[in-house]
Amino acid sequence: MDILIVFAIIAFFLFLQGIYISHKGKTTDKIQDTNFHNKNISVSNTTCQPEQNYIKEENKFSIVKVKYIIDGDTVIVIKNRKEYKVRLASIDCPEDGQHWGDTATYGLVKLIGGKLVHLEEHGVDCYGRIIATIYVKKETELININERMVALGHAWVMRKYYHHLPQHKKDALNRLERWARSKKVGLWKTPNPIPPWKWRDKTVNKQQLRQQTSYKA
Repeated sequence: MDILIVFAIIAFFLFLQGIYISHKGKTTDKIQDTNFHNKNISVSNTTCQPEQNYIKEENKFSIVKVKYIIDGDTVIVIKNRKEYKVRLASIDCPEDGQHWGDTATYGLVKLIGGKLVHLEEHGVDCYGRIIATIYVKKETELININERMVALGHAWVMRKYYHHLPQHKKDALNRLERWARSKKVGLWKTPNPIPPWKWRDKTVNKQQLRQQTSYKA
């Protein structure tokens, strides 16, 4: 009789665990759907190249609340009571795990964390992220945060993907990066810093090599 009671208790706990796991999975899906509510885009993690599949649109302006800073060039914002993932246009910050990655993230937190910001939307990439320039209002002036991240030495200019910008904004980004390099500001204090896109390629190659080695083993 005691054994039956023990089995009944175990079965009950397994039942509860099953409900929790199922609920957890559904919650995650809901958050992802909310983040990418803005566009119905087919996403393939193996083939998606965000900037190559960049959907250009007529620039739109909106005021949003910054909810969460993912890294130095990606944030979650609240717009019309929905969450959207925003990728700062035309700049690239060091990745998580890369030198200066955490510092760049903290730099963006200090600039816009929890604030109301002006969003200049340029379009959407294949991950469903809004590609945008972010501005913060200071008195009567709008501060370009994308440019500020470059000036503070937290980011590289992505010249391969800034052709949607007017010439004067391209010139401003290039000028700010040259200045940060010459003054050894931020990440430029490090001799020969590795651009994030090269670091990502190197990391992917290492992962692929480990997988191949594990298969052989």
